[in-house]
Amino acid sequence: MMEADAEWDDWKAEILQQLRQRAQQESIGCLTEPFTCHGHLQDQVESCNREITRLKYHNQELEQQVEELEKSGRGEMGKEKGTALTKANKRITELQKKLGERTEELVASSKQQNDYVAKVTNLMTQLRQRDDEVVKKDNRLRDFLQSQRKWEESKHELEEQLDLSLKSNQSLMDEHRAVQLVFSSMEEKNQELQKERDRFRSEMIHYKLKYNEKVTSEKQKMLQMRDQQLQSELAAATKTKERDPPPRQRLEHSLPEVLSAPSICPATPLCTLDDHENEVSALCFSPDGNYFASGGADKVVKVYKWRPETETMELKRTLQGSNASIMSVQFNQQSKQVLAASNDLAARIWTFHDTKPKHNLTGHTNKVMAARFLEDNHKVVTGSHDRTLKIWDLQLKTCQKTLFAGSSCNDVIKGLGSTIISGHFDKRIRFWDLRSTNANEINLQGKVTSLDLFPNRHLLLCCSRDHTLRLIDLRQNAITNTFSAPGFNVSVDWARACFSPDGQYVAAGSSDGTLFVWETLTGRPKSKKEHGRDIVVCDWHPKGQLFASGDRNKKVILWRR
Repeated sequence: MMEADAEWDDWKAEILQQLRQRAQQESIGCLTEPFTCHGHLQDQVESCNREITRLKYHNQELEQQVEELEKSGRGEMGKEKGTALTKANKRITELQKKLGERTEELVASSKQQNDYVAKVTNLMTQLRQRDDEVVKKDNRLRDFLQSQRKWEESKHELEEQLDLSLKSNQSLMDEHRAVQLVFSSMEEKNQELQKERDRFRSEMIHYKLKYNEKVTSEKQKMLQMRDQQLQSELAAATKTKERDPPPRQRLEHSLPEVLSAPSICPATPLCTLDDHENEVSALCFSPDGNYFASGGADKVVKVYKWRPETETMELKRTLQGSNASIMSVQFNQQSKQVLAASNDLAARIWTFHDTKPKHNLTGHTNKVMAARFLEDNHKVVTGSHDRTLKIWDLQLKTCQKTLFAGSSCNDVIKGLGSTIISGHFDKRIRFWDLRSTNANEINLQGKVTSLDLFPNRHLLLCCSRDHTLRLIDLRQNAITNTFSAPGFNVSVDWARACFSPDGQYVAAGSSDGTLFVWETLTGRPKSKKEHGRDIVVCDWHPKGQLFASGDRNKKVILWRR
């Protein structure tokens, strides 16, 4: 028992010594108090152990003395029975009393030792917990040190990048100074060019004023010559007034010159074409009558093949390339090309073999409302809302001439010889001679929306926004007939009216979807309503046996007798 206690004490002393050395080496302040308490408890435990050892030793001595006394008492029982026995009993009682006291002290010391052991165990548990905390803090410290090294490396890299950026910034500043110097010199040159431009502008204005003065004087001369001519014609007319027929008789005499097969008066719908995705604003038949084309706000031109044996239209091509609404379409004389005017400031020409344009006629600065082939099919005339007409040479692919009308052009057609006729927003029809830039004019009562020329080239049909159609005799520049009817209203500035091929009828659409047809000689109207919205455009088949009309509801209707 004593040896086990000694080994236990040596083991605890060794652990305590190691912990003290570790505390001194690592300078852990949080372990100082447990070590101090442990030292005091250890000292108390050692003192208790010494006291217990002394008491045990003393107890053994007392037990030996008791045994000796008992032996001596039995040996001398006969001799000194009375006195010695009494003394021995007293001595034994005292020793037993002392032994009980020492036993109680030993039990109390054992309890105190157990308490000290429990305290030491608690302190060891706290010590292990503190060790764990120290390990965690060491790990965190290592992590912080690693993060610090990484941040220092990042700082070094950023410093290097900063140095490079400063160097690059310096070079950019140098380049900026050089550019500023170049800009200053260019600014000075620009100011000089502006001064020169202002000088040229003033010179141009000066020359333009001179030109206008010259044009005005020439116009005055022409007006004087025209007045003189009119006076001479009036004088001649007063002499031959009785011999001249009235306008209707003159019209009757002019019609038979071009009569072929009689044209139909459209009365019954034959079929409906609804291939467009938006309103229809242009349509026409080819000169040979085999094809039909239509265009509208869906930016494409649809080309159909007419099948007379089945009286149907077969869609053959969809011509693309326009970026805005199609405003007019026309075939050339050979019926192999299609010309279309568009709101995207251009006109285009397609062949039947391609769906993309062969020619793009660009140069106008506003909507192109009309485009027509000239007689040789190598030239095209276009009219635009930029108040100009342009003559295009398709072989050279250039604009050959620009005619300044002074008003937006809604329609243009080819007249006799080198004459071009245009209808304008300012309620005037202008007659242009391509050999010069001058134009004769006829004033009407409304904005001109369309023009159509009778095949003999002497009668002009004009549609205007005062809701009338007028027939003009170009030989006398006189209005010979006016067509109107109750309920007839022209809805848009690009509404198109047309002649029948034999000249017996004129037709136009109204804003309520009604188709109006007038007899040319009598002016008597006929009407038929099949469209649901404004009729914008119409045209006769060149043989007069078919009629087409298009509206703003994406619909084209083909009519027969």
